[in-house]
Amino acid sequence: MKKSHLALLVGVIIILFGAVLFNRSELQSSAKPTDGLKVAPDFSLKRSNGEVVRLADWKDSMVVVHFWASWCPPCIPEIPEILAAAKKLPKDKSGRAIHWLLVSEDQTWEKAHTVLKEETLPENVTAVLDPEAVVSDLFGSYQFPETYLILRDGALASKWIGAQEWTGKWGDTVLEAMESSSRFGTNVKPPEH
Repeated sequence: MKKSHLALLVGVIIILFGAVLFNRSELQSSAKPTDGLKVAPDFSLKRSNGEVVRLADWKDSMVVVHFWASWCPPCIPEIPEILAAAKKLPKDKSGRAIHWLLVSEDQTWEKAHTVLKEETLPENVTAVLDPEAVVSDLFGSYQFPETYLILRDGALASKWIGAQEWTGKWGDTVLEAMESSSRFGTNVKPPEH
């Protein structure tokens, strides 16, 4: 290979490498969540009726993503608790919706429906199935149940591992913090246990 061809090839590689770095930095800078927090991964999953939903469907809304399964003993008693919390907090005081997305890790809807009856879901709750654990892997979930709070700007604000007491004093404090976070678009860290 001639030196001029080699120099041209090296020049093209440098230009392409620079373009890739520039595009990557542009993508990263276009999504700046609150307080420099990590952005929640987008995903799509199906409801029991076959409808595909994406996390992006609730863009500009606060979303609570809850991973659970019928084969998970601590998940079962938490389902009524999280549904009660969702009923208490369908929107913030300024009227912005707060959506609750319940992601079952079960292999089939029949198994998921033994615990979660879709006809009992509040309007602000959607149930989806993640039988291959693709989405829970994206979030880094490793112990069920796990719950994530995603702010209106897409930032992952909080993660709770294990079953929570959504209807007690802790739950009331968390719901107040969520409402405030949604209304003001800020990261008001809910308390840990």
